[in-house]
This record gives sequence, structure tokens and C-alpha cells, in this order.
Amino acid sequence: MTDKNQPINYESSVVWLILKVNHIIRREVQIKLSEHDLLWEQYITLSRIYRFEGLNQKKLADESLRNGAAITRTLNVLEKKDLVKREKSSKDKREFLIYLTDNGRKLYKETEKIYLDNTKKFDSIFSQEELDQLRNLLNRFILEFF
Repeated sequence: MTDKNQPINYESSVVWLILKVNHIIRREVQIKLSEHDLLWEQYITLSRIYRFEGLNQKKLADESLRNGAAITRTLNVLEKKDLVKREKSSKDKREFLIYLTDNGRKLYKETEKIYLDNTKKFDSIFSQEELDQLRNLLNRFILEFF
């Protein structure tokens, strides 16, 4: 518990530390993704499409933790690179469903190793007990606000 009269030390706040960890992870992964002409946001979008192929753009945005405009921009770039395709829904002609192309599936499988290798590297910093505790704490935080 903090005293409301004391100034906040941002560098030791949980929010700042989470932002810093996010920055470190993104930077480390981006270095390797750039070798494949891929940005972090593009990789995350490809990974969500791979896992949930055939989602509409709204659901894909939700799954990717992005807003509609951001996911549209990302999909436009990925479509120009022939990594994804939009197909009209047979149920609702106003809706487009998103799929990976063969090139998109191939690139995702190549770059998935980058993400998994970095996940192992970051996880290796902690014991299994610490990882479980960290997951529990972060999930509790997410459930509170999401």
C-alpha cells in the first residue's frame, strides 16, 4: 500500500515494469522478424489468423488486441505481400473472412520458431514456480480489467 502524499516512483511501478518488459520482448522478437520483412504487429496478426482462420475483421481485431483501423491497415499490408486473403462470407455479403494464403502459412511457420525460441529464452530466467506465480498474477490483473 502506498501513501497518497508521497510522489510516485514511476520506474518501480508495476505498470512501468510491465511496459518495459513488453518493450524488451517486442524488441528482441522484432530483430529476428525483420529478417523476414515482418513487423511484430504483422506476426501477431498472422498468428491469430493461423489459429482462428476464417474470422471476420472485428473478431480478428479482438483476438489480436487491436482496434478496427489498426487491423485493417495491417491486413492491407499483409494482403499486398500475398500473405492473407479476404473472402466474402456466404452468410453475410457485407462481411469478409480472413484466411492465410499458402505464402502466409509458410511464413508463419518459419517465424513461429522465432517467437517460441524467445519464449523459451525469457521463461528460462525463472523457475517453474516463479513462472506459475507470474502467470497467476498477470491473469488476475487481466481478469480485473479485461
